[in-house]
Amino acid sequence: MLRRLALPVALAALLSCSPPQSAKAPEAPAVAAAAPAAPVEAPAGASTSITAWYRQRPGATLIEPVDIFYGDFTGDGAPDALAWGYFNTDGNMTDHVLALFRNDAGAITFVREDASVQGSEPRDVAFAPGRITLTTKVALPSDPGCCPTGSRDWTIEVN
Repeated sequence: MLRRLALPVALAALLSCSPPQSAKAPEAPAVAAAAPAAPVEAPAGASTSITAWYRQRPGATLIEPVDIFYGDFTGDGAPDALAWGYFNTDGNMTDHVLALFRNDAGAITFVREDASVQGSEPRDVAFAPGRITLTTKVALPSDPGCCPTGSRDWTIEVN
């Protein structure tokens, strides 16, 4: 019986200690969540032009589709591109070619290849004037050749 009385008495004591509604601190105004960055629109025909550029490479068979990321690395406000194409090589091996393309008045033009970036499955590509950053999957020393589990961040300086 004592236990049944103790709980209501304790609750009543707690409620009587709560500050009145007017004494509560004002609630912080709701902050609108930042809108995610809008996807960058590719120039008309850009993906087709970039894929055609990869298909012209002699001695290797392109594995399609080509991974193409759009953003502005020239600082002119127009979408440029970073493209990552995979090629079949001898046997069951693949190789990749990373290429940069600039937007020249709506037409995509080849800038250069970058062989310094290694790995596979590019992601988290971010463009800034003069620079592109990205992350790729890379093999750790303990990984079998088939199955990389690590990741590495890269920065490409674009001049």
